[in-house]
Amino acid sequence: MDLRPALQRLYMTRASAYKDALKSFIEGYQEGIQQIMDKKEDSSKAQQEGNTDKNST
Repeated sequence: MDLRPALQRLYMTRASAYKDALKSFIEGYQEGIQQIMDKKEDSSKAQQEGNTDKNST
């Protein structure tokens, strides 16, 4: 009795699951980074607008 096909199938299914999990993690990570960058852009724009208001008075 050879366990190799069963072990290989088990390995491939686990590898597939790990690959899917890693892919979804990376996508979520990139979305989080994008949100942070958007917030930084918004806050820097607000600061720049605030600075121009202060300079005009």
